Amino acid sequence: MYAYAPIRKVPLDYNGIKSSAFSVQLEDNKDGISEYKEVGVVRNKYLLIPNRDVKDLIDTLVADTGWDWEVAKEYFDGKKYVYTLMTRDLTKELDVGDTVGLGLNAWNSYDGSIAFHLRFMAFRLACLNGMMSNDTFFSYKFKHDSKSEGYEEEIKQAGEMFSRADDRLDVFAQNCNKLLTTVDVSDLANIRKNYLSELPVTTFGKIADEFLLEDEYKETAWDLTNAATRILWHNKKPTVSDYKQNQYVVDQMFKYAAEA
Repeated sequence: MYAYAPIRKVPLDYNGIKSSAFSVQLEDNKDGISEYKEVGVVRNKYLLIPNRDVKDLIDTLVADTGWDWEVAKEYFDGKKYVYTLMTRDLTKELDVGDTVGLGLNAWNSYDGSIAFHLRFMAFRLACLNGMMSNDTFFSYKFKHDSKSEGYEEEIKQAGEMFSRADDRLDVFAQNCNKLLTTVDVSDLANIRKNYLSELPVTTFGKIADEFLLEDEYKETAWDLTNAATRILWHNKKPTVSDYKQNQYVVDQMFKYAAEA
């Protein structure tokens, strides 16, 4: 299913009895034959926002910043959509010698599971690892109801986020600079038990392999964080869990550094 295919909201009924719920249906074109498939059920007042409108809105917002933006990633699983941009015009140098730049995530869903919202993030420019943090970066959520149609005021408010982007990226860089402590085997065990306990075993195993076996890492908390974001950001078959686990790891590693 294509992320920008036509979408519609259809009222549900059974034997002539109308439901208060609506079926969300996405066009699926195969071999020249077009048909609609249900991808979610929402309340009747739910304002269905096509992914194309989300992309166009975000492109308009970032164009007003005057910075050059590039598409870093587009994700769509038939229900959930994530549009990620990055700019190299706003960056911070880290004590470790790396550089991080500003990124932006836009989230949307057709099944009501994720509200349409924006959130800043960061990119490690050396390898383009996306690094997400709920604790450092703020977000702006658009309302999913009929009163939100048009978005004029909401677009204006969302645009004001960019005036604070430099400050938030600076805070993110300061948190990264605290990740320079060495991580040995006992530290790794402590991190797994007390900070990254919610990661699935297979995911943590992949991260540990990356950290312990790849020569580019120098056994610091910063290296472990980058090993994790590399695994989670560059997955060839990404899932929403990859995004959420990315945010979880970054925030928990910041917590570890603050408490170490």
